[in-house]
Amino acid sequence: MATQAELAERLLKRFKGVPNYELSDASDAVSDAMQVHGLAPTVDVPASKQRLILLYAQSESAYQIAFSVAHYFKYTDGEESVDKSMIADNYRKLARELKDDYDDEKISEGGSGFRLMPRIDRPITSPPRRRRYL
Repeated sequence: MATQAELAERLLKRFKGVPNYELSDASDAVSDAMQVHGLAPTVDVPASKQRLILLYAQSESAYQIAFSVAHYFKYTDGEESVDKSMIADNYRKLARELKDDYDDEKISEGGSGFRLMPRIDRPITSPPRRRRYL
């Protein structure tokens, strides 16, 4: 059993190298993840759900970071150049991978493995997600 505060500390350790990611951000993400999984933020999380909640919170945190750095830029000044335009894309890719890991974990715990196949008669408007079937 772990409390919401303990899970927030663990999440903060995983994002320790991210600037401006603080304990309040981790706490909000864990709280949201607990509510999505039907747990009140004031109750202890059973050991069987801790990994699932942390994966969900990590994915949501990575999406939030991607949103916050979406305004980053690229410029060149003489011989000096700075390119921070791909940071948001990297966080989106990380969030997508974490979401896939979350989906796999949920399926392994007895959740639904139902997935929709893409329609062949419609163009793909977003990059394909990797699919893992058990």
